[in-house]
Amino acid sequence: MTRPPRLALALVLAACLAPLVVGAPLMEDDEGLHAAIAQEMVERGDWTVPRLLGEPFLDKPILYFWLQASSIAAFGASEFAVRLPGTVVALAGAAATGWLARGLAGPVVGWWAAAFYATMLLPFGVSLSPLHDLVMVPLVVVAIGAYWHARHAAAPAAVVRWTLVAGVALGLSILGKGLTGIGLAGVGVAAWLVWTRALSWRLVAVGAASLVLAAAIAWPWYAAMEQASPGYLEYFFADRHLGGVTSDTQRHAGRPIWYYLPIVVAGTLPWNVALWRRPRAANDAERLLWAWLVADLVVLSLAGSKLATYVLPALPAAAVLAASRLATPAVTVPGRRGWSRLDGAAVAMAVLGLVAAPAVGAWLGGFAAPALPQLLVGLLPVAVFAWTRRCWLDDAPGRLLAVTAAALLAVVVGAVPQVAGRLTAQPLAAEINRRGAVPSRLLIVDEGIGSFVFYLRPELRRMLATAQVQRISRFSLADVPPAPGTMVAVAADRLPGVVALYDLSGQPPQPSHGFELRPLDEFHPRATADP
Repeated sequence: MTRPPRLALALVLAACLAPLVVGAPLMEDDEGLHAAIAQEMVERGDWTVPRLLGEPFLDKPILYFWLQASSIAAFGASEFAVRLPGTVVALAGAAATGWLARGLAGPVVGWWAAAFYATMLLPFGVSLSPLHDLVMVPLVVVAIGAYWHARHAAAPAAVVRWTLVAGVALGLSILGKGLTGIGLAGVGVAAWLVWTRALSWRLVAVGAASLVLAAAIAWPWYAAMEQASPGYLEYFFADRHLGGVTSDTQRHAGRPIWYYLPIVVAGTLPWNVALWRRPRAANDAERLLWAWLVADLVVLSLAGSKLATYVLPALPAAAVLAASRLATPAVTVPGRRGWSRLDGAAVAMAVLGLVAAPAVGAWLGGFAAPALPQLLVGLLPVAVFAWTRRCWLDDAPGRLLAVTAAALLAVVVGAVPQVAGRLTAQPLAAEINRRGAVPSRLLIVDEGIGSFVFYLRPELRRMLATAQVQRISRFSLADVPPAPGTMVAVAADRLPGVVALYDLSGQPPQPSHGFELRPLDEFHPRATADP
């Protein structure tokens, strides 16, 4: 097998960069929230404590906020600046996966592994609205690769060098998401060493030294946070970290132990098709990859708090395994009429690209763009499949890569703007900007407030007081004490649920620019029948 075709790589890069240029507004909840926090960091000049409307935001560490704030400071407060760090981090995850695969199985496998990770459904989907978990991927991959090289290095200087690399990667991961990176890298490497019976005093020393370096890198910021917000360390490490692993009281708790299995299967499409065959005898590199993937999956499954994005740092292992399997011809032996299971996956991805944008437009109803442009965009992966089928008859992996990238590009161009238009508070901010003043209290029903704050004019944003803008559930609206000047904002798609609970006095609901905005005292709970 040779390197991926240039057309396929170009389509992969286009799909990864497309979110920067589609012009979609910031989405709620997380994208808008993180953008508002990074924006406030720049405007306050406080690069230590992440804040939202003056209140310290204690749930996430600082690294991703630093990246976003640096981008906003360099390029201004725009969607491009907010999304640029996520795109860079996503590409860094693909590059790190390729680097690791190159060290394990050679440069050709490295190219394929990088492209596979970039086009897996879960990593690509998360890159469209980046989360802090995304920044963990390249750091965990580099740390595991460093431990691999440290084990196989012959010269003491090389061992020291790889120890430093692992320490820096893990230190940054602590700044990215606490101890999560150390846990996910550590259990994978430990399982590998136990499986191969390769644990030695040298590797114990490498691990200990890298952890000391990691702690030294991360501690100054955590110490500064503890000084600025006393009790932060106990809250973040005891309540959030330990509580998230051992208890079922966290926000994302209560999910079954098998929660991650369908997520990993669906999230690694279409490339897990390369693993659907009888396993061969595993070499040391494959043992590392399987130990990493399975050990992380087991640990995450046993934890009390579960979320799909938590498994992201384990997926590069699946990408490298798929690439190493495709390096042998057994996977792509053609069947009847020259078709392979990779061709079947390519057809499925082409169909996905064809129907995704029009289907999303139909689902969103009035928010949909004209159907014809969406259909034309959806035809891109079909055209790519037809062309590659004609020209690359003996290159099923390259064809699947090109069609997958084209399908993802079609989804970004044809569907993401439609979804973002429904999941943003930009229209509400535009209305408040037009009025020239923020209400003394603004309650946004069942929506995040981050994108609203981000899109406010700077002079209005500077005048906001803590708790002046709040998110509230429609079920709690009746419990809010009446106060003069309190306004309620309801997105158009949330309005039917609110009207079912409340009688709106005055004019009938007529959402302006996607939101209904009216005083709190016009919301009267509907009488409920006695049981």
